[in-house]
Amino acid sequence: MTATGTTTAEPPHEARAADGHLVGALGRTLLGGFLLATGLTVTVMLVQLWPTIERGTAVGEARGETERVSFFWGALETEVTADTALLLLVILASALGSFVHAVTSFTDYVGNRRLAKSWMWWYGLRVFVGVALAILFYFAIRGGFFSADATSSQVNPFGIAAISGLVGLFSKQATDKLREVFDTLFRTSPGGGDDQRKDSITN
Repeated sequence: MTATGTTTAEPPHEARAADGHLVGALGRTLLGGFLLATGLTVTVMLVQLWPTIERGTAVGEARGETERVSFFWGALETEVTADTALLLLVILASALGSFVHAVTSFTDYVGNRRLAKSWMWWYGLRVFVGVALAILFYFAIRGGFFSADATSSQVNPFGIAAISGLVGLFSKQATDKLREVFDTLFRTSPGGGDDQRKDSITN
């Protein structure tokens, strides 16, 4: 309220910042740097892993045969089988998809000056949630659509990478849909299940 009796509207982000709910400049910089480093690291590792994927999934690859994979230009080297290389592909592709999800949300909230402190852990764990969900999807696909004696040469790495990246990108929608499906398929009768437990999370 000014001396003339007119009301001056305080910008929403300034009002929220006064309450201490928003992330400060240092926190935004650190979180943005963490997300940027995550995206660059995952992208570099994915590019350096791909030649190993191509060799490991080549026709005629023997089961148990190993390939050398080198990350960060020789700083980290290890021997992996073709199946392990595919699992690494799932992890990296889903991490890249989760990075896109997290960094898009980050830029939206920072741009609107509404990045709250309570969501900091969400950004830190978003990549791991997407990776874990993609691994489960990969196991379900390998177990459900391929025979037990199928070799890695029968797997399309581009398809696996695409599915893993999309699962990481849309991990929230995927978990919500899976919960809906399982709640429908395995619905308990009234009075059973959580209804028999005290102090449940649902009011």
